[in-house]
Amino acid sequence: MANIWILAADRARARLFSLDRDAPRLIEIADFVNPQARTLGHEREHAPPTRVHDRFGEGRHAIEAHTSPREKAALQFSAILGSHLKHAHEEQRYRELVLVAPPGFLGMLNAALGARLGGTVLLRVSKNLTRSPANEIREALPHGLFKRRASVNG
Repeated sequence: MANIWILAADRARARLFSLDRDAPRLIEIADFVNPQARTLGHEREHAPPTRVHDRFGEGRHAIEAHTSPREKAALQFSAILGSHLKHAHEEQRYRELVLVAPPGFLGMLNAALGARLGGTVLLRVSKNLTRSPANEIREALPHGLFKRRASVNG
């Protein structure tokens, strides 16, 4: 079992790293892509609003969605990531979690994890490092995280 998993994510992509006792560096173990985030904006956000009929009579009018298609896609992606992390934790594939994401998406990830799995989150970093190399992600994390890992593993 890896002690710590590090998820670097944004609305379009997520990279999952493992910090193992025998490896001094981050090891990328999974890469997730949200194809909905890559849909052209005018296709999603400029589509005509849904039209509904009045309850009585012949009237029709448009209704606006409360959540934009972009937000829905991000929420769905965070739910997929949360589900993956939940199953992996139940299988005891990691003990603690570090989340690295832009502030808005970090909130979505926290909600997707829920209270129980949220308790395994060791650290939350509000930065978008999804496209950064693993060594830059590691440099953005507190050095104490790696010292703690070494002392926990003996």
